[in-house]
Amino acid sequence: MSDVHVVYNGRNDDLTFDQVFTPERRASVGIAEGVVISSSNVTEDQMKRALSQYYDVGVGEFNDHFVELNPNGNVTVRPSTPFGM
Repeated sequence: MSDVHVVYNGRNDDLTFDQVFTPERRASVGIAEGVVISSSNVTEDQMKRALSQYYDVGVGEFNDHFVELNPNGNVTVRPSTPFGM
């Protein structure tokens, strides 16, 4: 099963797509009912908006997060980290 690994606010959460994209959230981010969600058919914007709803925060909370859509179907969402600092 594909999943979503989220690093947010000091937490590391492993979630399923069903947890992130409930029927209500699917509709609010523009994903039709019955669509099987994976990294190949979800956008970064849809992921950020659904996660903001999951965590009950404003979508701006994820502005500085990097969304990695992995070829294996998983998604990693983490803060952007500058290297060499």
